[in-house]
Amino acid sequence: MKEYNHRFSGLEFKLFKPLIINLHFPFYYMVYLDLLRKLDKIVKIPDYHLIGITKDKLYYISNVDETYDLWCSEHNGNNKIKIVSKPLLTSRVRKNRNKLYFSLDVSKGKELAKIFCWEEGKIKEIDMEPIRIFSMSYYEDFMVYSGSSQQENVVHLIRKDSENEKIFSTKSWIFIADINKNFVIGSGTLHNNPKSMEIFIYDLNKNEYKVYTPKEGSFNIVSSIHENKLLFASNFEGRKKLYIYDISYNELYEPSFEGKDYLNYNFQDYTSYYFTEDGKVWFIGLQDYRGYAFLDGYKINHPEGTPTFLDVLGNEIFISFSSLKIPYSIFKTKINNGWEKILGSSLDKEIYESLGEVSIIKYKSFDGLEIPSIVYKTNVPNSKNAIIYVHGGPWSHVGDFWTPSIISLVVSGFNVIAPNFRGSTGYGEEFRALDIGDPGGGDLKDIVYARNYVKENKLGEKVAIMGYSYGGFMSYLATVKEPDLWDAAVAGAGVVDWEMMYELADAAFKHFQDILFGGRNDLRKDRSAINFVEKIKVPICIIHPQNDSRTPLKPVLKYIEKLLEQGKTFEAHIIPDMGHIITSIEDVYKILFPAIVFLKKYLG
Repeated sequence: MKEYNHRFSGLEFKLFKPLIINLHFPFYYMVYLDLLRKLDKIVKIPDYHLIGITKDKLYYISNVDETYDLWCSEHNGNNKIKIVSKPLLTSRVRKNRNKLYFSLDVSKGKELAKIFCWEEGKIKEIDMEPIRIFSMSYYEDFMVYSGSSQQENVVHLIRKDSENEKIFSTKSWIFIADINKNFVIGSGTLHNNPKSMEIFIYDLNKNEYKVYTPKEGSFNIVSSIHENKLLFASNFEGRKKLYIYDISYNELYEPSFEGKDYLNYNFQDYTSYYFTEDGKVWFIGLQDYRGYAFLDGYKINHPEGTPTFLDVLGNEIFISFSSLKIPYSIFKTKINNGWEKILGSSLDKEIYESLGEVSIIKYKSFDGLEIPSIVYKTNVPNSKNAIIYVHGGPWSHVGDFWTPSIISLVVSGFNVIAPNFRGSTGYGEEFRALDIGDPGGGDLKDIVYARNYVKENKLGEKVAIMGYSYGGFMSYLATVKEPDLWDAAVAGAGVVDWEMMYELADAAFKHFQDILFGGRNDLRKDRSAINFVEKIKVPICIIHPQNDSRTPLKPVLKYIEKLLEQGKTFEAHIIPDMGHIITSIEDVYKILFPAIVFLKKYLG
């Protein structure tokens, strides 16, 4: 055989051409090259995600160098400095100090990480054992972080010139929100109720820990502390709203805003909310798929879409933003003023023109519940098939923000419907909690009814299901619970065996299952696709990271063995030295390219 090396857009791959000429080879070769060319244009668009600002620096995460790296620059985006490559998490920054903490994976994607401090151009490693890290924060010379070992979820505190101290541990999830000179604050499932979240307050002076909730069974997430006041979102009065709790006086009240612009909206959820340095409140509220940013009640000007984070310095506001057709960018704006893009890119003309009409729809599921969804139509000629795209989480959602996986499918010639099935965020706490105690039950039926919507509205002659993480789990399960409805399936980093996953999990992801199944351990077997392999009727593409510690590879390999034994049609792509978290453009290629080639083969 003759070997031909081809280089294309920074990728090298090898094609082996047999001496016997295959007349079909050039056609498929060109089709795949065209798919790769378009995918290259999409995934190489740089993302810019704001971390925060100091008096003279702008801190952000970007993949402009093809890995997701931590950067800083001047406020106008000039004089960029790469601080470190592939941080898993970062702390917030404080206005008066060019200092922040970040974590780095030291386990080839298994998310065992160590923490480092960056200050004035120097990096210092924190003395600690590697663990899965959830959150971190600092104040002056205090630093606090939460994480998980195999046995427990923990909170550690580092005081100035003192040892790394474990201040408490729990079987429950716990997330650090903020720290000041008096208190460490955060949220966790601390009352063993899978549908509630409580606030914890650790007194640094008394070394005392207490749990606060405005109402037993309510869902509360705290974000920041100003003096002795906590800002949090809660559903304890029904609809989710923002509240302030004064620790010193044990008083609870709603924030008082000078501006009244926010009264024109009926927010279903809040994605971010913080105190400014002078005690004002900014927040980003969600309404009908889009996000809207406010400072002290005044609406902040930004393009139509969804802001994800902002920071305030004087009368200037820096904001991260994206939309369905605008990649993640950082803008600078003021109240009642225009905006200026500081860092960001625009879509290539070919990609933009391939994107068709986007519509926001609702369809009724099996029990009459309305399921909000986004329908993305393709402008690629002769397109006649559709993909049901299932988001991960499950506690997340698809909205008016940049999603390269969906864009790649649309540009490849598929219509896409992305349902926000029961359990999705963005529609209130009651809707989010509907899948607790029933994963792969009602939410899977919502996906089935999305497929019915596609057929009824002639969006696709053939229909495939595709998802990553929880979306991968749903793709696996759909092929065995509803095997006659699909023409193909793609499952990325999914769960096929909840019982084995529980055995392999650390304390964090054991607790994840405890919450998700809500005590219904009897469902784990029924909601595991590995137990029903004989029912699969369609080709399935399996894409799984080798070192995934959230959805481990071992059960998937056993599932593949069963597929082999029963003669099922499948592809399996195991991505070496990659974990669950996507940290580079190369990771995106390795997930999306085989998925799209597979879908083109079986759907056309």
